[in-house]
Amino acid sequence: MNKMTSLGMDERLERVLAYSLGWISGLILFFLEKNRNVRWHAVQSMVTFGSLSILMFAISLLRGFLAWIPLLGWLTSAGLGLLLSALWWVTIILWVWLIIMAFVKE
Repeated sequence: MNKMTSLGMDERLERVLAYSLGWISGLILFFLEKNRNVRWHAVQSMVTFGSLSILMFAISLLRGFLAWIPLLGWLTSAGLGLLLSALWWVTIILWVWLIIMAFVKE
């Protein structure tokens, strides 16, 4: 029932660990693990949280650059801040959901 992986841990635990630190843990497990199922979760973690991280970073940069422009910075700051907050909540909800699904899936 408990499948062991090439790192000597339970497969279910490694699937959960693939999401534990976002794209960083996915990257680590992708290179260290040989189990196909664990590597798939690692890739999913890298793609999901990596793209969300890049998107949030780009929006933060845009918000910072636009802040220097009079009136335009003030007008866009609230909207971009709201977008960043929404992306942050999407990231947290996805993180929890993917960890639960990685644990439950056989």
